Amino acid sequence: MNEAEFKAQWESDRPIYEAWGNHIVDTISQSLVDQGKDLDVFLKVPAKCRLKDDISLIDKAFYRGKAYSDPYSEIEDKVGARFIVLLLEDLQEVCRTIESSDVWDFDACKHFDIDRENDPLLFTYQSVHYILRPKEGFTVEGIAIPASTTCEVQIRTLLQHAHAELTHDAIYKSKRTVRPKVHRTVAKCMALIETTDDFFSEATKQLNYGPLEEYGVVARLDGLYNSMTGIQSYPQKSSIVIWDQFEQLIDENLVEDIQSTLSKFTSLSEIIKARYSESVLYQQSTVLFVYWMLKKKKNRLLRDWPFPNSMLEPLANDLGISTFND
Repeated sequence: MNEAEFKAQWESDRPIYEAWGNHIVDTISQSLVDQGKDLDVFLKVPAKCRLKDDISLIDKAFYRGKAYSDPYSEIEDKVGARFIVLLLEDLQEVCRTIESSDVWDFDACKHFDIDRENDPLLFTYQSVHYILRPKEGFTVEGIAIPASTTCEVQIRTLLQHAHAELTHDAIYKSKRTVRPKVHRTVAKCMALIETTDDFFSEATKQLNYGPLEEYGVVARLDGLYNSMTGIQSYPQKSSIVIWDQFEQLIDENLVEDIQSTLSKFTSLSEIIKARYSESVLYQQSTVLFVYWMLKKKKNRLLRDWPFPNSMLEPLANDLGISTFND
């Protein structure tokens, strides 16, 4: 295939590759939404596909020194998509989403974990790259997508993306010899970024993991709330404030103790349902924890309650007790 034939084939196939790229972005994005991700928060740059421009594609096929026997088939990044996330854990979630899909076959053509395993002293451009092909030909939006159609998907953390944006084109695609000092500086930047990514992940774990998560208290209390009232709990930020204030009281037996203590108050389920639309507190399973504290840890609750104590009066009345210290 000569240059003119290559260009003619690309002009004919461009809509196919664009449709395939868009389908991949839409499929991955919807899967992340189905997993409960808010894409406006989870993705740090909106995901979209991008076609190689004609000049860049032809240059890669015929003028970059790599000898392709069949450049049109061998160049697999004629269309690409990129997913930028904050943390390494988020990156792994996107990888799992890609690898679990039954829409395409994937080739993990680059993964920085493997690069580090093979060369632990190397600090270089980091990203995860997949080549995706449909498992079988199909039609999307009236365009037939052959099974041979490829798309390169890159997944990066925000720091990896910043490094790539600043250095990748300048260093790895440079048209002139890059001095060793520049390579050394770039390697030091990558080492710093890798370390910072690890620190971000560790800080996030420490921020988001404690006894509440260790014992699955929220999910278990949501289940108790639903079984008592038949209504779904909708936790708000106020719940986080309450749990943080009384974290020392959380242990593996807490939910069972709450259930045992409140089982004696048979009217509570009807009270919660009656007041559900009147107060946000009654819409959250945390209300059961507050009831439990009123009954068993009242002095501690009154001393450390992070909101006005007047909020506790109707709940105390529900239990037939006083909010005055004993």
